Amino acid sequence: MLDSGLGGLTVLTALHSALADIDVVYFADTARAPYGDRPLREVAAFGRQIIERARRYEPALMIVASGTTCAAFEAVAWKPDDMPIVGVVASGARAAVAQSASGHIGVIATAGTIASGIFERKLRDVNPSLHITSVAAPKLVPLVESGQWASHEAKTAVAQYCKPFRVAGCDAVILGCTHFPHLQLWFERALGPSVVLLDPAPACAHAAAALVAQSPPARGSLTFEVSGDADQFAQRAFELAGVRAQTTRHVDFSEQVE
Repeated sequence: MLDSGLGGLTVLTALHSALADIDVVYFADTARAPYGDRPLREVAAFGRQIIERARRYEPALMIVASGTTCAAFEAVAWKPDDMPIVGVVASGARAAVAQSASGHIGVIATAGTIASGIFERKLRDVNPSLHITSVAAPKLVPLVESGQWASHEAKTAVAQYCKPFRVAGCDAVILGCTHFPHLQLWFERALGPSVVLLDPAPACAHAAAALVAQSPPARGSLTFEVSGDADQFAQRAFELAGVRAQTTRHVDFSEQVE
């Protein structure tokens, strides 16, 4: 799995619920996070670099738990030809269309993901007549990564970003960055019980589990490879999601990438 930081823990938790004995290596590129304000070509280069490192583990599957990286790979028309990939964007779009009764769907994601238009394209691939309201939320990833997911600042930021969804009458909102479900409480309070919040993580994990279900049984091990402060990441992963890895190591991803 790859993500810019803590966001993909939502996918990891859902994946372990589906397949408890799967071995996972989770790459967290915290030294270069957040991805949302970076050019998509640069984010795609980061993603390719991480996938090249992942090859040493001979993975059966790569989960791209970063919506911005999904958008970046699409923007440069790249995918590995020797490794299956499951991404959060397409999975989340299909789930949202199934949940919306009115066809008014909101999408909240990083600036890079929203600017790419990837969610709108994936949603309209399923239903071309949808009414879509998209909101870029650049403040939210740094709040989660810095451990402020329960703060008043996070509550206020989420409430501000949700105003366009209420105006548009959205009955379903996609949390289009895997960091955002960690702020679920604030989204629920901002939007109310009549709006369905779509976390792409379960749909992504289900798709991944279906692809690797026939793989030989493993030990259920978890390894974190972190480009920033590995000990801090491990601590926050436990505080945020109750996730503890057997192995946590720092990896330098700072070398020049194309």
